[in-house]
Amino acid sequence: MVRTHSTWATAWAQAQRAIPVLGTTHADLCPGPVPVTRALTPEEVAGDYEAATGAVVLEAMAGVSLAEVPAVLVRGHGPFTKGCDPAAAVVAAVTLEVVAETALLTQLLDPGGPLLPPFLTQRHFSRKHGAGVYYGQPR
Repeated sequence: MVRTHSTWATAWAQAQRAIPVLGTTHADLCPGPVPVTRALTPEEVAGDYEAATGAVVLEAMAGVSLAEVPAVLVRGHGPFTKGCDPAAAVVAAVTLEVVAETALLTQLLDPGGPLLPPFLTQRHFSRKHGAGVYYGQPR
């Protein structure tokens, strides 16, 4: 995971909210919400803080394919992204920042508005990450 400095994704982390899938750019990044971790306990903060942070990141990714979770928001802290190499992690970080900004603006315009339909979310994700990848990939 790469720790990134950002404003929009950090705002979601500080609001302690996962980023919902509202548009196709998000679906290109991942097919589900960008998860937010649970809060660290006082004992975790007083102990091995960095290890505890890593543990809550892994907890937030539990039950989901690692390929489908390129980013996690650490509650009250900020985003962490990953990729198959450092360049891919940076691409995920840049995309996450766009997704976070757009999601916030979308929710300001339409609080409680609809999520992107699952059939469209899956189409966007699978064309970049599934079998037969064809979007944005060299042929």
